[in-house]
Parts: sequence; C-alpha cells; structure tokens
Amino acid sequence: MNATPPKPPFAVVGLGQLGTALVKAIGRAFPESPIVAIEPDPKARAQALQDRLVGVADETPGPSLTPCGLVFLCVPLGTLPEVLPLLGPHLGPEAIVTDLSPVKGAVASLVEQHLPGVRHVGGHPLVAGEPGSNGKADLFVGRPVALCPRPGQESLAAGVGTVWAAIGARPVVIPADEHDRLIAATAHAPYLASLALIRIAGALDGAERLMAKTFAEALRPAGLSAEAMAAAVGANPFAPAAVRVVADELRRLADLAESDPEGLLAAAIDGRAARARLLSEP
Repeated sequence: MNATPPKPPFAVVGLGQLGTALVKAIGRAFPESPIVAIEPDPKARAQALQDRLVGVADETPGPSLTPCGLVFLCVPLGTLPEVLPLLGPHLGPEAIVTDLSPVKGAVASLVEQHLPGVRHVGGHPLVAGEPGSNGKADLFVGRPVALCPRPGQESLAAGVGTVWAAIGARPVVIPADEHDRLIAATAHAPYLASLALIRIAGALDGAERLMAKTFAEALRPAGLSAEAMAAAVGANPFAPAAVRVVADELRRLADLAESDPEGLLAAAIDGRAARARLLSEP
C-alpha cells in the first residue's frame, strides 16, 4: 500500500496523560520537527514549553495550526463536539486530523458533522491501564494502534501509520465498525465485567481478607476513569451485545460447574489454550 507520510509540523490538541506522552514520543522520533500544542490549562502549557516538549503552546486553535500536516486530537470523547468546530477555520488544505478516542464510529460521525471534507483517520492506541503510563515517552512502544480510515482512504491511514511506527507503535489499519465490534469484546465487555465483580465483592462482608492476586488483576479495568469508560462504552453500539454474550457464557459455565465436572474441565482447557493464542506475541 502506498504510504505518504504527513508533512511536519505536527500538532497535539490536549496535553493530558496521552497528549503529553505523545508529544514526548514525537519529539524523540522527529527531533527536528516542531510541535504545536493546543491546551486550555495555562500550567500545562507553561510546563510543556519549559520542558521544551513543544515549540508553540496556544490556549485555543489558531493560525499556528495552519501549517501542520497532522493534527492529533487527545481530548475526551465528550468534548469533541466543542473542539472540532474550533479547528475547522485553522486547518490547512493538506492537513490530516486523527484522534485517540477508544470508539471510532461515533467519532467519524462527529468529524463528518463538524469538519465536512477534512481528511480524517480515526486512531486508537491500545494503552489504557498500562502500568506507569503517566505521560511517558515510551508509552506507545510495541503497542497496537488501530487506524480507521474512511472507505477508500486506506493509503491515508498508512501515511499516518508511518508516524506511529516511527515512535515505536504497531499500526493496524481496520474499518471503524470492525474496530468497535472487536473492542466491545476485548475492552468494553471486560470493563463492565470488572464493574460487576467489584460490585458483587464489595457487598460481601470481609471480602478484602481473601483477595487473591488474580481477583485483583480482574478488577484493574474498574480502576480506569469512570467518565472516560462510561462515555466510550455508551458510544459503542456493539458493547451491549458483547456483554450479553459474556453473560450467556457465564450461565453456561455455571451449569457445567453445577452438573458436569468433565465438561467444565474441557472448557477450562479450551480457555487456557485460547488465552495463550490471543496473548502470543505478533
């Protein structure tokens, strides 16, 4: 696939944990390319400038965006309806807008509504809940990054992928609806299952005295940002069905545990093999 890298400079809108990690990673991979940051928090802007992470740090989108060939949106999903209209007047004709939101169909619709005609490639780096993810430059190294272009614009995604590859990530070009369907099973259903487990255990008197390590690991998703996860799960139309499939499977396993020990053992062996296959290094 023909991949034409976006031309620097690059812009990062939002200097939260992901945005800060991204400007550090871009700065390390493209030391000669200036970075433009858009961030409403004056302390965050001042810190980024003081640390020489960015060359320009503006409070709101403005003329500094116009020469940028690639604009990363590192803002919460719920703020996109406010942020996107502010970008339009300042984007250059060759600019590509990408985002880091965990659902892609909903974002594509928002971009189409607020930035019609703008070149957009949905993005999702799979780094939520990574240990030590507080704005570190190596946060994305070795991690998959889903890139979801509009139909027929796969070469545009491949170009954005060259930037992600340069900072050490593994670009995966995939349609937006396929991304959301898979993420419903691999991220959103586990999050809701983790919520269910903690709500059940939290109602048991003395449960904290017998907290196995495996149980604590199963609860990790419940420790993610409640606001961010509720917004993401609520925006993914595939999430409810995925969770119901999990509920059906739990009922099946409960039946096996109750009346078919051999069947439960076979399910456990199959599950362990499937885990090894899914978690094997690419």
